[in-house]
This record gives sequence, structure tokens and C-alpha cells, in this order.
Amino acid sequence: MWDVNDVVLNESLLSEISHENVDVDKFARMTVEDSELREEIVQLMLTDPRIMIYYHSYYIISRASQKKPELFYKYWDDFASLINHKNSYHRDFGLTLIANLTIVDNENKFPSILNGYLKCINDPKFMTSRHCIQNTSMILKNNEEYREVIVNILLDIDNLCDYTKKQLALLKSDIIMVLDTVYTEIKDKSEVNKFLNDQLTSISPKTKKHAREFISKYEIITKTN
Repeated sequence: MWDVNDVVLNESLLSEISHENVDVDKFARMTVEDSELREEIVQLMLTDPRIMIYYHSYYIISRASQKKPELFYKYWDDFASLINHKNSYHRDFGLTLIANLTIVDNENKFPSILNGYLKCINDPKFMTSRHCIQNTSMILKNNEEYREVIVNILLDIDNLCDYTKKQLALLKSDIIMVLDTVYTEIKDKSEVNKFLNDQLTSISPKTKKHAREFISKYEIITKTN
């Protein structure tokens, strides 16, 4: 039954969430503790057309799902559908939230969307590509069974993407950071080591620096040695 108090509550919630300085940590805690609020904020992210509301709702859900991913697993299909959203912001949301939930994927849903997820490495929006690559570190952390396929795809970045040389060089900086999270667990490191050596002459100063630091950290033999 329609209740005027619900309208007042919703308007107050919308006002707070849309505020430029919304307290994400506070709302994340509240979202974990209150199932009704959790449902409302998820729906705001999924359906509200106002960017300050859906974006801030995403920040709240992202923070909360890192703390208590099991509370958000029921929304897996909703979050997965965002990966194909026409709005690149929403694709970014889906990539992050699904990565957060892989640790509680008890129904083994991720394999069915793995290819679609990784296709975002060549997204029309360059920043979404970076978002996809960066989030693979969470997936690799949560599920080692995807390690080989994800690492192999990341190493094949030159053949997968249509970006400019400068953009590709920058993506490789993100890839190096991901590789750093799993390097010690990779059995055959030869292809990874070759990739890292190749980045020592990258046109991206950032990528070159990360490659140099990685090689030093793990005492990898360089081509010049």
C-alpha cells in the first residue's frame, strides 16, 4: 500500500546519495546492515537515469560488496547484464561488481560470462578496457582456475585491441600490475618474462618504469644480460 512516509524516505535518500560529498563508507555500512536499503540502492544503480545517483549508488555497492560479497550474490545476473550495457559507465560497474563476487560464486556462474567479460579488453571506450584489465587482478586473486586463460589473454594484448600504440602501451602498464599479483604462482614464466622484457623499450614511461621495477623485484634476467 502506498505510504507517504516511503516517499519522504526515498526523497531523503536520493538527496543524500546524489550529494557531491556523499559519505560512501557510511552508506556501505548501512547497505550491509539493512536488506531493504541494499535492495533500494542496487535498484537505483541499475535503473535511475540521474548520473549522480546511479554513480554514487555504484560506489556504495562496490564498497559494500568488497566487505560482504555474499550479500550481493543474488544480484549476479543483474550485475552481469551491465557488462553489455550501452552506457560505458554501467559496463564499468558490471566489471567491478562481478569481479568482487567471484569469491562467492558458489553456483559457478562466471565461466558462462568469462568470454564476454574479457571482450571488454577491446571495449569501444578505452577507459573501460583499462577497467576490465585492472579488475582481472581481483578475479585472479579469488579464483586460481582462471589464471591460465586470463594471463594468456593479457599477454596477447597486441592482437586483441584496436587502440593506438600509445594506448596499447599504457594498457601494458595495467597488465604488469595484474601480473605482479600472480607471478609467483605462474609455473611457466617464460612468456611473462618475455612480455616484461619487451616493455623495457615501451613508448610509455609509466609502463617502462613498471616493467623495470617488476624485473628488479623478481630478479628476472633481461635481454641485455
